[in-house]
Formats: sequence, structure tokens, C-alpha cells
Amino acid sequence: MLNALRSCARSVRRLGLTTGLVAGLLAPVSSALAAPAQAQAPSARDLVGSWLARLEQRATELETAPKVKATRVGYGMVLKKGDGGMVDVPVPGPVQPEGAYTPSSPGELQVDGTFALPAGPAPQPLTLPQRAKSADRVGRVATRLIEMGFLPADQWTESFDDTLEAAVRAFQLAEGLMPDGKVGEVTRQGLDRTPKEAASLMRGAAAAMKTFQPTVPDTVLLVNLPSQTVTYVERGKLQFTMRAVVGRPSRQTPLLQDRVTSVTINPTWTVPPTVLVEDKLPVLRKKGNTGVKNAIVYLDGAEVVPETVNWWSVDPGRIRIVQRPGDDNALGRFRFNLTNGEGIFLHGTNDPKLFDRDLRAASSGCVRLADARQVAETLLRPAKLDSAAIQKQLDSGQTKTVGLPSAVAVRFVYWTATVEPEGTVRVHPGIYDEVSVSAATPAPAPTAPANASTVKRLEPKPARSLPTPVPAPAPTPAQLVRAVVDR
Repeated sequence: MLNALRSCARSVRRLGLTTGLVAGLLAPVSSALAAPAQAQAPSARDLVGSWLARLEQRATELETAPKVKATRVGYGMVLKKGDGGMVDVPVPGPVQPEGAYTPSSPGELQVDGTFALPAGPAPQPLTLPQRAKSADRVGRVATRLIEMGFLPADQWTESFDDTLEAAVRAFQLAEGLMPDGKVGEVTRQGLDRTPKEAASLMRGAAAAMKTFQPTVPDTVLLVNLPSQTVTYVERGKLQFTMRAVVGRPSRQTPLLQDRVTSVTINPTWTVPPTVLVEDKLPVLRKKGNTGVKNAIVYLDGAEVVPETVNWWSVDPGRIRIVQRPGDDNALGRFRFNLTNGEGIFLHGTNDPKLFDRDLRAASSGCVRLADARQVAETLLRPAKLDSAAIQKQLDSGQTKTVGLPSAVAVRFVYWTATVEPEGTVRVHPGIYDEVSVSAATPAPAPTAPANASTVKRLEPKPARSLPTPVPAPAPTPAQLVRAVVDR
């Protein structure tokens, strides 16, 4: 019996030795197999790298393509269906209509023995058909669409008809624009853009991405100012991109590196100092109210009835205007709180119609989100707040701020070209003459060329004494944005 136990023990020791030997031999193989799996883990750096590679590829394609004719539409008013063609222009002076009575016509005998002409139709002005002032530009739009393959050559026209409108819509869809069938400033820029100009925008954006790539977090909200969009990347994977409203040229959104630390549901809105001084105080002084729905006005910290105060004698620093939560609130139903000291944050809106526009540089600096609810549900998921819990809080009407377990990075960038998920390249001309970089931002400003991602101010050159008139300088990006926003 004892010998049998000893034999069994020797077998177990040999088995253990064999198992250890096999495990030791397999360990390098397992590590080798695991290494590719780890290397394939997505990262935001790889994602940005794929974007810049695609931009450089597309730029090369445009730069090496054969040169083709490119008709310029040129600056001007918005063109829409019904413009162009022939119009009836009145000729000065009334013209007697056919069949009217003349002095030689028989009249009616009056009591005093005289004859009076019976009343005839009122004289009508004479009109003559003439080419509309917009006909030239409509014709150039048609020519350009033919050159780009969106309109058959035999359908050229100077009248903005149904066929031309359909071609404009097709072009807008191809460019990722709102297909409204109108040739506004953004659509006009797209039509007038040459391959060389598009390639330059792509090169500039690729250079900016190359600078940005090494430090991009794997989970990040990207606010791209030229495209006026917000993109969310989570653990290196693209989750969504949505339209946004960014700062107008006079109150531009600065390039920041920041993070979302909390989300406020049903936020109040305190009118920022600049908006108070430039927008709300003039209304207070003129009309005795703020023009803000559901607002409370404080003077020296005490609530007051606006109509009872002489606002002309009040210093702006003594005034505070707070809008209560609700559907009328300027921030919408969600505010995403950042850490910068400039009062810049992300939020919803009570004016969603702005998202239907291609040019959305219309805020006072903050970023409005087309779907703030989606962003809130995404960021609050780690905080164990699901859609039902968010809806319950919304229905309560009460303000609540929820901290995020881990802050989410936010990067404000100035990329004049981007890449769609399927690989389509979109170009976005600059919206600012100069790009404002926050002093609190630790990262350097983008080093892209001036005609690409970092736009320098375009100063008109001094006029020279010439025998012929000097043409006016082309509008700067900010001037074009102002012209569209103010319409």
C-alpha cells in the first residue's frame, strides 16, 4: 500500500512538471496572440490620423486633377425660385386704354346744353418686358451647375425655375448643406470654390489635426467652429456629430481646452455682462422691461419690478437678470458646465430653427446643441441616470445639477475641412477674421496656414493714386457672416 502511494506521488510530481513546462511554452504564444488584439483597440489618435490622411489624399487628388473651367457666381443677394428671367417694367406716364372715349366721341347732353364724356376705364401704365437684374447671376449659377454635372447643358437658363431649383438642391445635398433650393452665401461659396481653394482648406485642416493628434483624449467632445458642429468620440470610436450654433464674429467662441464636470437639468439663465450691457439694458431703458420671458430682475441684489425703476440712472454693474427654467429658457433644458473663467459652456436652446441654417455663427460665444438631450443622456450614463430618470427630472421643473464621475474632455478646434464616416470630405470656409485663443488654454494656437485653419485678419491695402478706380476689397469671412446673420 505504501509503495502504491509513493508511485502515485511520483506521477503527480511528473504531471505538475509537465503542466508547468507546457504552460511555460504556451505563455509566449498567448502573449503574441493577445498583442494584436491590444494593438487593435481603437484610439482617438488613430481616428484623427485617419481623418488627416483622408484629407491629404483628397487634396492630392484635387491638386493633380486636370484643370477645368470654373464660372464664378459672385457676391450678391440670395437667389431663389422666381428670380431672373424677364420682368415687366412700367414705362413712365399713363396710357389711354383701347376703347376709351375721345373728345370726338358722342357725349351725353347735360342740363346746361353741353356735352360730357362718359367715364371710361382708368388709364393703365404701359409695361415693357426687360431682363431682370438678377438674370446674369442666375445664368452663372446654371452655367456653374452644368460645369459640375448637376444640370444638363441643354437646360441652361437665366430663369430660376423648377429645374434649376432641383439642381441647386442636388448640389446642396452633395455638399452636406441644407437643401433649401436657394443660393445663399454658403451655397454661393461652394459653387465658387475652385479645386485649388478646396485643396488649400484641406491641407490647412490636416496640418491642424496633425498638431492636435498627439494629445487628443480617447473620450472627447470636439467643437469645430468652421463646420459649426459638435462631435463625440468615446473610447476612440466616433459616436455622433450634430449641428451647433457658435459665436458670431463680434462675440466669437474662443479655442479652449476644457472639460465637462457636471450637467444641469432645467437650468436658470443669468444674462452675461456683455449681453446685459449691449442687448438688454437698452431695452430696459427704452421699454421698461428686459424682453426676456419669465425673468427676474435684481437691482443691488434685491428683486425689483422693472417698470418702477429709472434705468437711465442705474449703472449696469448693479443689475442682474435671471431667467427661470422652462421651455422659454435661453439655455433650453440642459447646460453642460465647463471650468473656464470666460463664461463659455455648452447648452440647449429655445430657438431650434437656427439649426436649419447652414451658417450658424449667431450666439454670444457659448455653443448651442441641436440635440442637447442626446448629449445629456450620453454623458449622464456613467452617473446611473437613464432616460427615464432624466425625463422625471425634466417634468418636475426643478433645477438639478448632476456631477459626472469622470470629467469629459472638450476641445474647441478650427478645422476648415472634415471627413464624414463614409469618407466624404467636407470643406468649411473660416467664419472669423481672426481666431481667438483663450489665455487659459495651455495648448498653443493651431499652426495651419493663414488661408486654412487659422484665419488672419484681412486688412485692406492702402489706396494708391491710379488713373482708374481701385475695386473694393473682397468681403472678409466675418463680414460675410455678419451679412447673413443680420438678414
